[in-house]
Amino acid sequence: MSYQNNYGRAGRTAPATETRVTGWTGETVPAIEIKEKITKETVMFAERFGEYLARDDSRNGGSRAMTSSQLRRFYGEVKRQQINYNMSDFVLLKPKLAYAVGRDKGTKIVDFYKVMTEAMSQVSNEQEFGRFVKVFEAIVAFHKANSKEK
Repeated sequence: MSYQNNYGRAGRTAPATETRVTGWTGETVPAIEIKEKITKETVMFAERFGEYLARDDSRNGGSRAMTSSQLRRFYGEVKRQQINYNMSDFVLLKPKLAYAVGRDKGTKIVDFYKVMTEAMSQVSNEQEFGRFVKVFEAIVAFHKANSKEK
């Protein structure tokens, strides 16, 4: 790793203890994945994001991992809506998620909120909702696979 910093001129490497985690990259679910079809890029995104949400970065100055219960609370609501899709109920998920963010700001739920609300904004019909649910299921699966929770 090479960068310009307080350790001297460019080219020197910071000590390993100086690693700081800055958060999610800002990457979101590509609109085509919700609007048209799910591809292997979607799975790769879900893997990266699920792993990120499960990783506790608090020792390195980052956020705590998102807990399974935080994730499952929102996932359960989405699955309930899948049984009887209604766009009005779906758009009300955003304020529910915002409330959860307000309760647990020290976790990666803030990043989860940003990614999921962006994906939710792509949904405009039942078919797109179905693809949204599949992407969400993949994120939940990769979070579980990488979670340290028992």
